[in-house]
Amino acid sequence: MPFIDSGKLGKLFGIDIHIGVNIFAILMFLVFLLALKGLMHSFKTKNLLGIIFGLLAAASFGFFSIATMLTYGYPILHH
Repeated sequence: MPFIDSGKLGKLFGIDIHIGVNIFAILMFLVFLLALKGLMHSFKTKNLLGIIFGLLAAASFGFFSIATMLTYGYPILHH
């Protein structure tokens, strides 16, 4: 169960969109923030490999934290 429940907001590509924040979404958002911190440090030290991995980590964890918040942590797919 999510900690915060907004109710049904609508549908997007057949998936019910809710805003529900659970512990998994919070943890993924914290990892996203750490990836941003590492990315900024890599830019400051001009570390190319760190910039690449920082961009990949920030993009993936940022996307999945937002997607988790919008779908309660699991998509409800029906046939």
